[in-house]
Amino acid sequence: MLTCDNLSCRSGTAAARPGDGAGLRLGFETIGNATLVFYENGRAVLATDPWLTGTCYFGSWALDRPVTERELAAVRAADYIWISHGHPDHLHPESLELLSREQKILLPDHYRPEIRDSLQELGFDVTVLRYRQWRQLSPHLRCLCLDNENQDAVLIVEADDCLIVNLNDSPLCGEGRFIRSLVRRYDRRKTYLARLCAIDADMLNFVDAEGRRITEPPERYKPGMIWATARSAERLGVGNFVCSSSQHLYVRPDSAWANPYRILWADIQRHWTRPQIRVLEPFVTVDLETGAYERKHPTQTSDESRVGDQGHVGDDDYSERLSEEEWSRVVAFFRRFELLRPRFDYLEFVVGGERRRLDLAPDRLRPRRRPLRGLAFHAPRASLMATMEYGYFDDLLIGNFMKVELHNAKLYPHFTPVVAKLGGNAKVFTRAELRAFRRRYFRRNPGGYVCWRLAQRSEEWLDAARVVADRLGIKRPLKLLYRKILADPVS
Repeated sequence: MLTCDNLSCRSGTAAARPGDGAGLRLGFETIGNATLVFYENGRAVLATDPWLTGTCYFGSWALDRPVTERELAAVRAADYIWISHGHPDHLHPESLELLSREQKILLPDHYRPEIRDSLQELGFDVTVLRYRQWRQLSPHLRCLCLDNENQDAVLIVEADDCLIVNLNDSPLCGEGRFIRSLVRRYDRRKTYLARLCAIDADMLNFVDAEGRRITEPPERYKPGMIWATARSAERLGVGNFVCSSSQHLYVRPDSAWANPYRILWADIQRHWTRPQIRVLEPFVTVDLETGAYERKHPTQTSDESRVGDQGHVGDDDYSERLSEEEWSRVVAFFRRFELLRPRFDYLEFVVGGERRRLDLAPDRLRPRRRPLRGLAFHAPRASLMATMEYGYFDDLLIGNFMKVELHNAKLYPHFTPVVAKLGGNAKVFTRAELRAFRRRYFRRNPGGYVCWRLAQRSEEWLDAARVVADRLGIKRPLKLLYRKILADPVS
């Protein structure tokens, strides 16, 4: 178990002194959620994923702490702004309006140029970073970008003899071996991993047919996620872990229930399992020359003054029902997803107390003895129709105010990735489009792609094995054995 005392001693910090990047020759600071700012000679060179004000996901998420005037000035002074992907806590329209059109925007080379085109229309100078190609940003800073099949991206920053791997909330889609080989070239003590450590940044609001929440208690989820984060840092070979992409809280009254599921600094201290990896708490300034870091706030207490927001749920009115024209738009939206049909028989939408069903698979194609597989979404009309207009259904899932029923089906791996990643971001709806999409990523990194696919398949097999083991009454001993193999706690 980690403690604040031993971490402060190891970091060499002044425990409560506010950090300021202006005093750094080389360093970075964590501002909130996924925003990092990199400095050279006291000057801000690069800022990442700027969410600086306001809320996102239909008013559900707010920043854990409001951005200070100094932090805002640092982001606005940065020469370069890197944006990993299109989720609104990374590509935040209101925050973009605070930036100067003189700043250069750096983007991953995603499958579709939608983000590039929209930013150029707003007047920004946009550069797409080519896969695995270094770009010099300043005399002592350069970066490399790895976009991936998840329509997310990893940014790697080299600052002289230090390396920072900014995974934000991206999975590794076959890039682990490349990153490990890169990390090995540096002194381990000077390597950093900035990564999501959260369970709430996805749909957790599961209910039964009566709308009663069936999500398990937070402590059933938190340890496993922290153990997985520690394993990821160990496998990549880094010496330091930086809390990133996780510093948000829920402020809508219909999503505030999820706040206990946020993984906080105290949870990481309690459950971190790799003591050889130094863990940096959220909201710090890091001096890359010395390895020391400074806290920017005396405590890790979140600003919860906005939670509940006096009953405000944006444009949503849960009593509103869908018109026939609106229902037709919902049907047309999901009919495009040819890739859903082999895995789901139907989708249902409960809006304003009215339940409507969309059949995806014809009766004649269903095996007679197989139970029907479907999902039911309890959603407010305004937010649902907004996603139908701009195409990003994932925003409803992540906001955690919509409720979901699971009927002999799950969201992963055949719904959320298909609707949110393939459809929403890559505009891939059919089998032919999927083949072309996969060819692109296979050609870039054949070995990594095959390993990634095998890992996905093994997860499906593991899920099936869990079901069989549960039926046979041997799930617990097998689970403990599996944890032991992974070097996780087994008690």
